[in-house]
Amino acid sequence: MAIYVMTGASTGIGAAAREILLKQGHEVLNVDYKNGDINADLSTKEGRKAALEKIYAKYPDGIDVMICNAGVGPTAPPKTIVALDFFAAVEMAEGVRPLLKKKKGSCVITSSNSITNQTVRMDWVDMISNTMNEERVMEFFQNVPPQMTPSCYSSSKHALARWVRRVSPAWAVDGLRINAVAPGNTTTPMTQGMTEKQMEAALLIPIPTRYGRKEFLDASEIANGIVFLASPLASGINGVILFIDGGIDALLRSERF
Repeated sequence: MAIYVMTGASTGIGAAAREILLKQGHEVLNVDYKNGDINADLSTKEGRKAALEKIYAKYPDGIDVMICNAGVGPTAPPKTIVALDFFAAVEMAEGVRPLLKKKKGSCVITSSNSITNQTVRMDWVDMISNTMNEERVMEFFQNVPPQMTPSCYSSSKHALARWVRRVSPAWAVDGLRINAVAPGNTTTPMTQGMTEKQMEAALLIPIPTRYGRKEFLDASEIANGIVFLASPLASGINGVILFIDGGIDALLRSERF
């Protein structure tokens, strides 16, 4: 079967995707901060470099799929959010690209449906995705106040989705596909600690597929989308941002597609 490398597969959406892939008989290497097959702090360039070296040492003949799922939510420090949610995903995806080329593989990135919400700062999105310079971007975000972390999160995810769209033609020239999923509110360790008030705020606009129920999507629903995009069944799909949010994006942006 295929060789999958995943980041952030110890818990939540990543763990659900890993479980599906293992049941299908694939080999899955988990790179995570802890409890991974490779433990690494991907919020740092040193951590990414060490992880990539170990991946190359283990799979010199190539890998079939890279899934960049590691990330943090809007409660983390601004610098950590941007470093992990944007730069780590980009560097790990580009870092294994030569290994993917050996097997004409694919890559799936976890973004977020927050890329469309009102906390996105398009000036921040432009700064992140147009400069592509982590050191300069970090100089800016070290001065962002904690109360603006929701904008850090949604803007970094928007920049990540933009990056996937931008690079997809160049990846395709190499025989590779790259896509992203944009999950809505999902039951994960990141959201399980929410208070009732926070839960009500998150569900202020009901999830269409959960209408009448105060509940989030299941991690397995997002994982199924990731597994599909990574598989040969999606061979004609490249540069797509797949919203797996129960219909929230369609509800709020019905005229855009």
